Amino acid sequence: MRFSSLASELQTWLKQSIEQGCSRDAIEQSMRASGYQSEFAHRAVAAAFKQIDPLHRAPRAADAAASGGAEHGMPAAAEEQQTSSRILAGGPNEIDAGDRMVHILMALNAPRVVLFGDLLAAEECEALIDLSRGKLERSNVVDRGTGRYQEHPDRTSEGTYFRRAENELIVRIEARIAELTGCPVERGEPIQVLRYRPGTEYKPHFDYFDPADDGTRQVLAMGGQRVATLIMYLNDVQGGGSTVFPDIGLDVLPRRGNAVFFAYSDDEGRLDARTLHGGSPVGAGEKWIATKWLRQRTYSSAG
Repeated sequence: MRFSSLASELQTWLKQSIEQGCSRDAIEQSMRASGYQSEFAHRAVAAAFKQIDPLHRAPRAADAAASGGAEHGMPAAAEEQQTSSRILAGGPNEIDAGDRMVHILMALNAPRVVLFGDLLAAEECEALIDLSRGKLERSNVVDRGTGRYQEHPDRTSEGTYFRRAENELIVRIEARIAELTGCPVERGEPIQVLRYRPGTEYKPHFDYFDPADDGTRQVLAMGGQRVATLIMYLNDVQGGGSTVFPDIGLDVLPRRGNAVFFAYSDDEGRLDARTLHGGSPVGAGEKWIATKWLRQRTYSSAG
């Protein structure tokens, strides 16, 4: 996790806490008390100390200030929003995602699209496929008028999903994604695993919710607007099956272990229509992917 990927309000609070002489433990405890996930708090504090690490610190008695959490100006986790300018804002060509080094193979700034190499190990891809085979159902889309999920002829894949922390594999992958993007685990929707047979596709569409649609209010209540998508490729496809961005002329070919990330919401909540994308028809073999959508705030299917 990079300090620069954190929300500006959280950066300010962490910087002030460190300069006041608060210990790592006190700052982490304050973040947890304000609603942040323990792992995210630990990594955020580590990144802050690495970035700031002042030469002169106030007495350790300042720990009491950090323990006050939100009372001392710390942004509450539930209110802090994640936007595209704070996700993968710059950085090296290789990122330490906690338990795995992930390579940056390609990056586009407008819109923000990043192709990762080796995000998943081969055995992780195989395990996700094996765990999904027995529970696949026809994929749904969000109805723009009602906000409910239903089948649609534009999306002909089969899919299933895994609840947050459903098993050890999902815990590991979710933690890696959070480390990579700087977006806390709790702001992610459940990981979806999808299978495309020959001829099946997902025609070009937007992953964000159109504010003008009648059904948008219902889905936004679950955690705010979607801000970014991560598509992880679980197998090599014999023919077709690319992720296509028609408005920017970009085609991403599926390669096992790789993943494409794209963000579509800025600090003011403006949505980028250039992130129109689709899954082109599979020409031969099968295509397996795992998709993760990231929200502005903590995601809950209960709304």
